[in-house]
Amino acid sequence: MWPWYRLPEVQEWTTTLSPTLADHQEWWDRTLDTCVVGLQDGRIVAAGKIERQDAWSQADMREQAAGQQAEIGWVLDPAVQGRGLGTAFAAALRDVAVDGLGVRRVEASCFAENLASRRVMEKIGMRLEGTFREESLHRSGRWLDGMSYAQLASEVR
Repeated sequence: MWPWYRLPEVQEWTTTLSPTLADHQEWWDRTLDTCVVGLQDGRIVAAGKIERQDAWSQADMREQAAGQQAEIGWVLDPAVQGRGLGTAFAAALRDVAVDGLGVRRVEASCFAENLASRRVMEKIGMRLEGTFREESLHRSGRWLDGMSYAQLASEVR
């Protein structure tokens, strides 16, 4: 995935900047336990994460809240964008979180200016839960609005 992951149009919205192949490999090795890839014709065209998290709770309910939600995220090779693959991949990440991990809630976040990610979240049935004014520092040096989407497992089924 390095040939497309390093492209400026991909790096515009990713959380991790990998300036070299070695940096990218190091990041990949550190995050393998939460990573999922999408293949097309034997080539990685999508990468995503499913990160299980504890739900917020009162102190005496922490044990019951442990691992009850997940955050998903994804990035797609620009060469395959616009064909519905991002939507299918994001839906698959959500479904693995709900059906495979058994979480009760799935969340995803993006910069408000990342219209493609917002559309994907809306297409798979996630609802906008919050827009946060200038809460995200972009590598451009600008403070951008962030958006948070979520979906309950009961809404997926």
